[in-house]
Amino acid sequence: MTFISRLSLLIFLFLAALFLSAEIWMQAVRHTSFCTTSSCDVVGEYVRFGEGNLIKMGAYFFWMLWALVFFGGRYQKPWLWGLASLGLFGALAFDGALLGFQFIGLREQCLICIAVGAILFGILFLFSWVRRSFLTALLGIAVWMGGFTANAILDLGVIPPADTDTAFVHFGNSTGQGPRHIFFFSLHCDHCATVLANLSINTDELEGSWHLACVDNKEDDLYRLAHILDSKETAQNPFLETLRIETLSKVDPIPIPQELRQAVRQARAYFKMRNFLAIPILVVQERPGWEMVLRGEGNITEYLRTHGYLERELFLGRAAPIPEKESTQSGRQEAIDKEETN
Repeated sequence: MTFISRLSLLIFLFLAALFLSAEIWMQAVRHTSFCTTSSCDVVGEYVRFGEGNLIKMGAYFFWMLWALVFFGGRYQKPWLWGLASLGLFGALAFDGALLGFQFIGLREQCLICIAVGAILFGILFLFSWVRRSFLTALLGIAVWMGGFTANAILDLGVIPPADTDTAFVHFGNSTGQGPRHIFFFSLHCDHCATVLANLSINTDELEGSWHLACVDNKEDDLYRLAHILDSKETAQNPFLETLRIETLSKVDPIPIPQELRQAVRQARAYFKMRNFLAIPILVVQERPGWEMVLRGEGNITEYLRTHGYLERELFLGRAAPIPEKESTQSGRQEAIDKEETN
C-alpha cells in the first residue's frame, strides 16, 4: 500500500459520496435531478421503497466505505480492509443486478445508475491498486457480471402502470359507464392545445369519462398543474381551465401535492413503456378488452368528429397573416372567451 494509491482512493470515494449527496439535495430542495431523461422516472417506479431512498442508501454506502478506507490505512487493521472488501463486492453485485433489470427487463437506461456503476468500477480498480491485488479486480468484475446476468435472463413480466393512475384530472361519468378516454398532452404543445380547445367548447356533447394525463415534469409545469387542481373551475371544465393556466405568462409557486407528482411520474412511465413517441395521444377504451390508440391532432379530431363530440370546432393557429406563436395564443384565448360568454 502506498500513500499515493490510498489518497487517490480516498479522493475518488469522497467525490462519489459528494455526487450522490448533491443528487439527494437537488431532489429534496430543487425537485430536479442530474438525470433529465424519462428513463430515470420509469426505473424509479420499480424501486419498492422509492428512488429517493435508493440514492440515500448509495450515498450512505460511499461515505461508509470512505470511512473504512480512511481508518484502515490509518490503523492498519486487516478487519477494516476486510469489511471494505465485502461492502464493495456486495455493492457490485447489487449494481449488476439493478442494471441487468434495467437494460434487459425494462429496456431503459437510468443515467444515475450507469454513473454509479462506473464509479463502482473506478473504486474497484483503485482498491486493487491499494491492495496490490489483480485478483481483487477480477473477482469484482465476476461478481458484477453474475448479478447482471442473473437478472438479465429472468422474465419478470414488467407491465406499464394502470392507465387511470396516469391522470391528474378527471371529468365526466364517474360511475364507469360509457367509454373511457385518457388524453396524454403537454403544456408546450400547440396540437394538444387545439384538442383541448375543441373539447372545452363541447363539454355537453362528451360521453363517458375523460382523464387528462400530463407528461411535463419541470417544476414550473407542476406549479401550473397544481393551479389547475386548485381552481374551482376545473370541476366544470378542466379542458378550458388547463388552457387558461397554460396561457398565463407566469404562475405563483404553490404547494405541489404528492399525488400530482406521482400521477405525472406514472404518466411518463406509461407513455414510455407503451412506446408512445409523440403527443398528443388519446387512448380510448370503449369496453373491457377493447382499446384504441389515436396518435396526433388529426386522428384525435377525426375521432371526436365522427363520434359526434364536436358540435362546434376550432382551428387554432391556422390564420395565415398572424405569426404562429401569436396565432396559437389568440386562438386559445378565443376558446376561453367563447366559453365564458356561453
